[in-house]
Amino acid sequence: MATSLKKYMCIDLGVLIVIGCAVEVLGIYIFNKMLTAEMITSAFSLLITVIAITRWGWKGLFVTPFLALATLLSGRLMNPHTEFRELYDWKLYVATLFQLLSLSVNFIWYKKYRSEEKTFKTLSSVFLITLLDSAVSLIVLSLVYLACSFRFMILGFLIWNAFAYALLLLGTLILGRQNILVNVKRALIAQKKELEFEKNFKFSLEEEKQTENSLEKKGDFKDGQDD
Repeated sequence: MATSLKKYMCIDLGVLIVIGCAVEVLGIYIFNKMLTAEMITSAFSLLITVIAITRWGWKGLFVTPFLALATLLSGRLMNPHTEFRELYDWKLYVATLFQLLSLSVNFIWYKKYRSEEKTFKTLSSVFLITLLDSAVSLIVLSLVYLACSFRFMILGFLIWNAFAYALLLLGTLILGRQNILVNVKRALIAQKKELEFEKNFKFSLEEEKQTENSLEKKGDFKDGQDD
């Protein structure tokens, strides 16, 4: 099971990276076209990161460097506002990467308050965790960018990334109800236990039925001897 689970994880994370990078590149381009924004640091990357870490724990953070790179390349190469392209540099890449890594705060939530599955099943939980993710990622993004460039842009990042925060809320609401936002390992273990229980229950029923048939045959045999 360990080998098959590891293989499934690699495939799942690979798919998330490919899809995540594609929609991030497109999303940053579209949002830059819609807005006059100096720096948009996320379109779908916050949502993709939450999906990855919810499904695979710390190993899900493997997607973050690729998503941050997709943001950087889209803003630098495809930005309709050419005067802002130069702002998508290594400093913004580092800040964007730490922004995504900061979503590991969710592990504290999962451990102390609710399981992954329960978190995304109720509207109140989804709202609270997305609010936490948005606030923490915004603060980390702003502080890291301040450390790299000596510019404190918290209000600008809040406005420019508003679409990403909205997508994070909407996406978690939808995907949580589709059983996509689950801890895969725990889900597979629970499924295996359920199958084993059903198998044992079926075996017990069959064994009980065989015992009853055996008793009935013995009763018929005795009745025949009495006659």
